[in-house]
Amino acid sequence: MRRFGRRSLIAALLSLTAALAFGWFGAPVALADDFDPGDTPLSRYAPFGPHETVSTAAVYPCAGLYAAYNAIGHLVGNHSEMTCTREFPGGLDSPVGVDFYYPRDIDTMSRVPTIIWVPGFSSEPGNYDSSARFWASHGFVVAMPHDLVNSTFELPLAAAAALSHANRDPANPMHGRLDLSRTVIGGHSGGGGAAVNGASIPPNVYQLVDPDFRVIGAMPTEPGPVAAAFLVNVPALYLAGSFDLLVPHFLPRIVEYEVNINSPAYFICLKNVTHFTPFDDVAHNATSGITLAWLRYLVDGDPTAASYFTGPNWKLRADPAVDYALRNARAEHWGV
Repeated sequence: MRRFGRRSLIAALLSLTAALAFGWFGAPVALADDFDPGDTPLSRYAPFGPHETVSTAAVYPCAGLYAAYNAIGHLVGNHSEMTCTREFPGGLDSPVGVDFYYPRDIDTMSRVPTIIWVPGFSSEPGNYDSSARFWASHGFVVAMPHDLVNSTFELPLAAAAALSHANRDPANPMHGRLDLSRTVIGGHSGGGGAAVNGASIPPNVYQLVDPDFRVIGAMPTEPGPVAAAFLVNVPALYLAGSFDLLVPHFLPRIVEYEVNINSPAYFICLKNVTHFTPFDDVAHNATSGITLAWLRYLVDGDPTAASYFTGPNWKLRADPAVDYALRNARAEHWGV
Protein backbone atom coordinates (compact mmCIF):
# COMPACT_ATOMS: atom_id res chain seq x y z
CA MET A 1 0.00 0.00 0.00
CA ARG A 2 2.85 2.35 0.91
CA ARG A 3 4.64 1.49 -2.36
CA PHE A 4 1.47 2.12 -4.33
CA GLY A 5 1.06 5.45 -2.60
CA ARG A 6 4.58 6.55 -3.52
CA ARG A 7 4.09 5.48 -7.12
CA SER A 8 0.79 7.32 -7.28
CA LEU A 9 2.42 10.43 -5.88
CA ILE A 10 5.29 10.24 -8.40
CA ALA A 11 2.82 9.73 -11.25
CA ALA A 12 0.79 12.70 -10.09
CA LEU A 13 3.88 14.91 -9.90
CA LEU A 14 4.99 13.85 -13.37
CA SER A 15 1.53 14.56 -14.72
CA LEU A 16 1.56 17.98 -13.11
CA THR A 17 5.02 18.70 -14.55
CA ALA A 18 3.82 17.72 -18.01
CA ALA A 19 0.78 19.92 -17.63
CA LEU A 20 2.96 22.86 -16.67
CA ALA A 21 5.42 22.19 -19.49
CA PHE A 22 2.76 22.03 -22.16
CA GLY A 23 0.53 24.74 -20.79
CA TRP A 24 -2.06 25.36 -18.14
CA PHE A 25 -5.03 23.00 -18.26
CA GLY A 26 -3.92 21.38 -21.50
CA ALA A 27 -3.37 24.54 -23.52
CA PRO A 28 -0.14 24.40 -25.58
CA VAL A 29 2.72 26.61 -24.50
CA ALA A 30 3.11 29.48 -26.94
CA LEU A 31 6.59 29.43 -28.44
CA ALA A 32 8.75 32.50 -28.74
CA ASP A 33 7.76 33.01 -32.37
CA ASP A 34 4.04 32.97 -31.58
CA PHE A 35 3.96 36.68 -30.75
CA ASP A 36 4.15 39.53 -33.23
CA PRO A 37 6.45 42.27 -31.95
CA GLY A 38 4.67 45.02 -33.86
CA ASP A 39 6.32 48.43 -34.18
CA THR A 40 7.27 48.98 -30.54
CA PRO A 41 10.54 48.12 -28.73
CA LEU A 42 10.81 44.52 -29.87
CA SER A 43 11.16 45.44 -33.53
CA ARG A 44 12.60 48.94 -33.25
CA TYR A 45 15.35 47.98 -30.84
CA ALA A 46 15.81 44.23 -31.39
CA PRO A 47 18.25 44.16 -34.37
CA PHE A 48 21.96 43.89 -33.64
CA GLY A 49 23.97 47.10 -33.78
CA PRO A 50 26.80 48.12 -36.13
CA HIS A 51 29.75 46.98 -34.00
CA GLU A 52 31.44 43.60 -34.20
CA THR A 53 32.07 42.27 -30.72
CA VAL A 54 34.86 40.66 -28.71
CA SER A 55 34.62 38.60 -25.53
CA THR A 56 37.34 37.75 -23.04
CA ALA A 57 36.07 34.17 -22.61
CA ALA A 58 35.41 31.80 -25.51
CA VAL A 59 32.13 29.87 -25.57
CA TYR A 60 31.47 26.24 -26.48
CA PRO A 61 28.55 23.80 -26.64
CA CYS A 62 27.28 23.05 -23.15
CA ALA A 63 27.62 19.68 -21.44
CA GLY A 64 26.52 18.15 -18.15
CA LEU A 65 24.24 20.33 -16.04
CA TYR A 66 23.93 22.99 -18.72
CA ALA A 67 23.02 20.44 -21.37
CA ALA A 68 20.05 19.61 -19.14
CA TYR A 69 19.21 23.32 -19.02
CA ASN A 70 19.25 23.34 -22.82
CA ALA A 71 16.86 20.40 -22.95
CA ILE A 72 14.42 22.16 -20.63
CA GLY A 73 14.81 25.37 -22.61
CA HIS A 74 13.84 23.63 -25.84
CA LEU A 75 10.92 21.96 -24.09
CA VAL A 76 9.47 25.34 -23.12
CA GLY A 77 10.09 27.01 -26.47
CA ASN A 78 13.72 28.16 -26.81
CA HIS A 79 15.06 28.11 -30.35
CA SER A 80 18.84 28.15 -29.84
CA GLU A 81 21.37 26.20 -27.82
CA MET A 82 22.65 28.00 -24.76
CA THR A 83 26.45 28.27 -24.83
CA CYS A 84 29.01 27.80 -22.05
CA THR A 85 32.52 28.85 -21.16
CA ARG A 86 35.02 26.47 -19.53
CA GLU A 87 34.13 27.80 -16.09
CA PHE A 88 32.98 25.33 -13.43
CA PRO A 89 30.66 23.38 -13.45
CA GLY A 90 30.75 23.36 -17.25
CA GLY A 91 34.54 23.05 -17.19
CA LEU A 92 37.51 23.22 -14.86
CA ASP A 93 38.19 26.96 -14.96
CA SER A 94 37.46 29.03 -11.85
CA PRO A 95 33.77 29.83 -11.32
CA VAL A 96 34.78 33.20 -9.84
CA GLY A 97 35.71 36.15 -12.03
CA VAL A 98 34.55 38.90 -14.38
CA ASP A 99 34.14 38.36 -18.14
CA PHE A 100 33.90 41.21 -20.64
CA TYR A 101 32.18 41.85 -23.96
CA TYR A 102 33.04 44.99 -25.90
CA PRO A 103 32.99 46.46 -29.43
CA ARG A 104 35.90 45.29 -31.56
CA ASP A 105 36.53 48.87 -32.69
CA ILE A 106 36.56 50.27 -29.16
CA ASP A 107 39.94 51.87 -29.88
CA THR A 108 38.08 54.31 -32.18
CA MET A 109 35.45 55.12 -29.54
CA SER A 110 35.34 57.27 -26.43
CA ARG A 111 33.08 57.52 -23.38
CA VAL A 112 31.64 54.04 -23.88
CA PRO A 113 28.81 53.35 -21.38
CA THR A 114 28.97 50.19 -19.33
CA ILE A 115 26.60 47.42 -18.27
CA ILE A 116 27.05 45.11 -15.30
CA TRP A 117 25.13 41.87 -15.93
CA VAL A 118 25.00 39.18 -13.24
CA PRO A 119 24.14 35.61 -14.37
CA GLY A 120 21.49 33.59 -12.59
CA PHE A 121 22.06 31.20 -9.71
CA SER A 122 24.28 28.33 -10.95
CA SER A 123 24.59 30.01 -14.37
CA GLU A 124 27.72 31.51 -15.94
CA PRO A 125 28.52 34.28 -18.45
CA GLY A 126 28.57 32.02 -21.51
CA ASN A 127 24.88 31.28 -21.00
CA TYR A 128 24.12 34.92 -21.87
CA ASP A 129 26.51 35.21 -24.82
CA SER A 130 23.82 36.28 -27.29
CA SER A 131 22.45 39.09 -25.11
CA ALA A 132 25.92 40.34 -24.16
CA ARG A 133 27.00 40.49 -27.82
CA PHE A 134 23.74 42.27 -28.65
CA TRP A 135 24.41 45.05 -26.13
CA ALA A 136 28.08 45.29 -27.11
CA SER A 137 27.09 45.58 -30.77
CA HIS A 138 25.21 48.74 -29.82
CA GLY A 139 28.28 50.34 -28.28
CA PHE A 140 28.25 49.12 -24.67
CA VAL A 141 30.90 47.35 -22.64
CA VAL A 142 29.37 44.47 -20.69
CA ALA A 143 31.01 43.20 -17.50
CA MET A 144 29.69 39.88 -16.17
CA PRO A 145 30.80 39.08 -12.62
CA HIS A 146 30.16 35.54 -11.47
CA ASP A 147 30.73 33.21 -8.53
CA LEU A 148 28.24 30.39 -9.31
CA VAL A 149 25.87 31.58 -6.55
CA ASN A 150 25.45 34.93 -8.33
CA SER A 151 22.96 36.40 -5.90
CA THR A 152 24.61 38.91 -3.58
CA PHE A 153 25.67 42.53 -3.57
CA GLU A 154 29.44 42.00 -3.77
CA LEU A 155 29.27 40.97 -7.45
CA PRO A 156 28.28 44.44 -8.74
CA LEU A 157 31.12 45.86 -6.63
CA ALA A 158 33.53 43.31 -8.10
CA ALA A 159 32.41 44.30 -11.60
CA ALA A 160 32.86 47.98 -10.76
CA ALA A 161 36.42 47.27 -9.63
CA ALA A 162 37.14 45.23 -12.77
CA LEU A 163 35.77 47.98 -15.03
CA SER A 164 37.84 50.59 -13.22
CA HIS A 165 40.97 48.47 -13.56
CA ALA A 166 40.34 47.88 -17.29
CA ASN A 167 39.89 51.61 -17.83
CA ARG A 168 43.17 52.42 -16.08
CA ASP A 169 45.33 49.59 -17.45
CA PRO A 170 47.41 50.78 -20.46
CA ALA A 171 47.70 47.18 -21.66
CA ASN A 172 43.93 46.69 -21.78
CA PRO A 173 42.07 47.42 -25.06
CA MET A 174 39.41 49.24 -23.00
CA HIS A 175 42.00 51.58 -21.47
CA GLY A 176 40.68 55.13 -21.25
CA ARG A 177 37.59 54.32 -23.31
CA LEU A 178 34.98 53.72 -20.61
CA ASP A 179 32.45 56.18 -19.24
CA LEU A 180 31.96 54.72 -15.79
CA SER A 181 29.52 57.52 -14.92
CA ARG A 182 26.96 55.85 -17.21
CA THR A 183 26.63 52.35 -15.77
CA VAL A 184 23.45 50.27 -15.69
CA ILE A 185 23.17 47.13 -13.55
CA GLY A 186 21.14 44.12 -14.66
CA GLY A 187 20.93 40.41 -14.14
CA HIS A 188 18.76 37.34 -14.51
CA SER A 189 17.09 35.25 -11.80
CA GLY A 190 19.41 35.20 -8.77
CA GLY A 191 21.56 37.66 -10.69
CA GLY A 192 18.51 39.89 -11.01
CA GLY A 193 18.35 39.89 -7.23
CA ALA A 194 22.05 40.80 -7.17
CA ALA A 195 21.27 43.66 -9.57
CA VAL A 196 18.57 44.94 -7.21
CA ASN A 197 21.04 44.76 -4.34
CA GLY A 198 23.68 46.48 -6.46
CA ALA A 199 21.23 49.29 -7.25
CA SER A 200 20.65 49.65 -3.50
CA ILE A 201 24.28 50.36 -2.65
CA PRO A 202 24.84 54.05 -1.78
CA PRO A 203 26.62 55.95 -4.58
CA ASN A 204 29.53 56.94 -2.34
CA VAL A 205 30.40 53.26 -1.87
CA TYR A 206 30.92 52.83 -5.62
CA GLN A 207 32.99 56.00 -5.63
CA LEU A 208 35.36 54.41 -3.15
CA VAL A 209 36.04 51.91 -5.93
CA ASP A 210 36.41 54.63 -8.56
CA PRO A 211 35.59 58.34 -8.12
CA ASP A 212 34.02 58.43 -11.60
CA PHE A 213 31.69 55.47 -11.05
CA ARG A 214 27.94 56.13 -11.16
CA VAL A 215 25.07 53.66 -11.40
CA ILE A 216 22.27 55.38 -13.32
CA GLY A 217 19.73 52.56 -13.57
CA ALA A 218 18.87 48.91 -13.15
CA MET A 219 17.18 46.21 -15.24
CA PRO A 220 16.60 43.09 -13.11
CA THR A 221 15.10 40.31 -15.23
CA GLU A 222 12.93 37.66 -13.56
CA PRO A 223 14.79 38.56 -10.34
CA GLY A 224 15.09 36.29 -7.34
CA PRO A 225 13.14 37.60 -4.35
CA VAL A 226 16.05 37.93 -1.90
CA ALA A 227 16.87 41.58 -2.51
CA ALA A 228 16.57 44.93 -0.74
CA ALA A 229 14.37 46.69 -3.30
CA PHE A 230 13.19 49.24 -0.74
CA LEU A 231 16.73 50.67 -0.84
CA VAL A 232 17.02 50.98 -4.64
CA ASN A 233 18.13 54.53 -5.41
CA VAL A 234 18.13 54.58 -9.25
CA PRO A 235 15.40 54.08 -11.90
CA ALA A 236 14.59 50.37 -12.17
CA LEU A 237 12.96 48.29 -14.91
CA TYR A 238 11.72 44.96 -13.55
CA LEU A 239 11.03 42.35 -16.24
CA ALA A 240 9.00 39.19 -15.65
CA GLY A 241 7.55 36.41 -17.80
CA SER A 242 3.93 35.31 -17.89
CA PHE A 243 5.06 31.67 -18.30
CA ASP A 244 7.89 31.80 -15.76
CA LEU A 245 7.22 28.92 -13.36
CA LEU A 246 10.45 29.33 -11.34
CA VAL A 247 9.98 33.01 -10.50
CA PRO A 248 6.26 33.63 -11.18
CA HIS A 249 5.60 37.21 -12.24
CA PHE A 250 3.60 38.06 -9.12
CA LEU A 251 6.56 37.28 -6.84
CA PRO A 252 9.01 40.03 -7.91
CA ARG A 253 6.03 42.33 -8.38
CA ILE A 254 5.04 41.96 -4.72
CA VAL A 255 8.40 41.70 -2.97
CA GLU A 256 10.47 44.04 -5.18
CA TYR A 257 8.52 46.37 -7.45
CA GLU A 258 5.85 47.22 -4.87
CA VAL A 259 8.46 48.16 -2.25
CA ASN A 260 10.68 50.09 -4.69
CA ILE A 261 9.45 53.38 -3.23
CA ASN A 262 12.57 55.56 -3.37
CA SER A 263 13.10 55.72 -7.14
CA PRO A 264 11.14 55.46 -10.40
CA ALA A 265 10.19 51.83 -11.01
CA TYR A 266 8.52 49.91 -13.83
CA PHE A 267 7.19 46.37 -13.82
CA ILE A 268 6.74 44.72 -17.22
CA CYS A 269 5.29 41.22 -17.58
CA LEU A 270 6.04 39.77 -21.03
CA LYS A 271 3.72 37.34 -22.78
CA ASN A 272 4.91 33.76 -23.29
CA VAL A 273 8.29 34.40 -21.67
CA THR A 274 9.65 31.58 -19.50
CA HIS A 275 12.55 31.52 -17.06
CA PHE A 276 14.72 30.11 -19.87
CA THR A 277 13.94 32.80 -22.47
CA PRO A 278 16.95 35.00 -21.50
CA PHE A 279 19.22 32.10 -22.55
CA ASP A 280 17.75 32.12 -26.08
CA ASP A 281 19.10 33.98 -29.11
CA VAL A 282 18.22 37.66 -29.29
CA ALA A 283 15.73 37.20 -32.13
CA HIS A 284 13.60 35.00 -29.85
CA ASN A 285 14.33 36.73 -26.54
CA ALA A 286 11.56 39.21 -25.86
CA THR A 287 13.59 40.98 -23.18
CA SER A 288 16.29 42.15 -25.61
CA GLY A 289 14.59 45.04 -27.36
CA ILE A 290 13.02 46.38 -24.19
CA THR A 291 16.34 46.38 -22.34
CA LEU A 292 18.00 48.25 -25.21
CA ALA A 293 15.22 50.85 -25.25
CA TRP A 294 15.71 51.27 -21.50
CA LEU A 295 19.47 51.62 -21.96
CA ARG A 296 19.08 54.17 -24.73
CA TYR A 297 16.77 56.24 -22.58
CA LEU A 298 18.98 56.11 -19.49
CA VAL A 299 22.34 56.49 -21.19
CA ASP A 300 21.60 58.75 -24.15
CA GLY A 301 18.28 60.39 -23.27
CA ASP A 302 17.00 59.13 -26.63
CA PRO A 303 13.56 60.74 -27.12
CA THR A 304 12.10 57.79 -29.02
CA ALA A 305 13.19 55.39 -26.29
CA ALA A 306 11.87 57.82 -23.68
CA SER A 307 8.40 57.71 -25.24
CA TYR A 308 8.03 54.08 -24.18
CA PHE A 309 8.52 54.97 -20.51
CA THR A 310 7.49 58.60 -19.98
CA GLY A 311 4.42 60.76 -20.32
CA PRO A 312 0.74 59.95 -19.84
CA ASN A 313 0.64 57.85 -23.03
CA TRP A 314 3.82 55.84 -22.49
CA LYS A 315 3.99 53.38 -25.37
CA LEU A 316 5.31 50.28 -23.65
CA ARG A 317 1.82 49.44 -22.39
CA ALA A 318 0.69 48.94 -26.00
CA ASP A 319 3.49 46.57 -27.01
CA PRO A 320 1.83 43.35 -28.23
CA ALA A 321 4.46 41.30 -26.40
CA VAL A 322 3.54 42.88 -23.06
CA ASP A 323 0.99 41.15 -20.86
CA TYR A 324 0.75 44.09 -18.47
CA ALA A 325 2.88 47.10 -17.55
CA LEU A 326 3.00 49.11 -14.33
CA ARG A 327 4.92 52.11 -13.09
CA ASN A 328 5.05 53.67 -9.64
CA ALA A 329 4.24 57.22 -8.58
CA ARG A 330 7.83 58.38 -8.97
CA ALA A 331 7.94 57.06 -12.54
CA GLU A 332 4.68 58.86 -13.37
CA HIS A 333 6.44 62.22 -13.07
CA TRP A 334 9.96 61.15 -14.06
CA GLY A 335 11.33 62.57 -17.28
CA VAL A 336 8.26 64.75 -17.88
